[in-house]
Amino acid sequence: MTTPRSASQFYRSTRPLLLGILTGLLGILSGTIPDLAASQPSLLFATVARADEFKDPELRNYAATILEIESIRQSALAQVSRANGKAPLPNLICSQPTTMESLNSEAKSLFVRYCNQSETIAAKKGLSIDRFNYITQAVHSSLQLQNRVRSLMMN
Repeated sequence: MTTPRSASQFYRSTRPLLLGILTGLLGILSGTIPDLAASQPSLLFATVARADEFKDPELRNYAATILEIESIRQSALAQVSRANGKAPLPNLICSQPTTMESLNSEAKSLFVRYCNQSETIAAKKGLSIDRFNYITQAVHSSLQLQNRVRSLMMN
């Protein structure tokens, strides 16, 4: 197991990656922007992209990233919850260190490891965190783009 980067390095480099992943997957699959439960992160979007701005290979990488990260997200949150004991989980957000303040050290370590893994998965697919989040924002604001990504996820 690798040691997570320092918290400040981690938070600067992972700006809302986890949030984009979670809301992206749920939004793509449902065709809406979901209202997530308190134990799941959420993401606010600031800019809008055009649907024709994205080529299929990039969207294919984006869809693959979402699917791969989702495969570890549920397990990671369950591990964090178990490690944190009976205390309820806060709305955990990789890019916001204050969301982890109430976690014990083991739960924090598990969550940071998950966030690092998510960042690595996106990078392996050729997506910077900023680009991943930009695509996520665009997907949420464009039904046409949601349909393209959904189609790529099913192929």
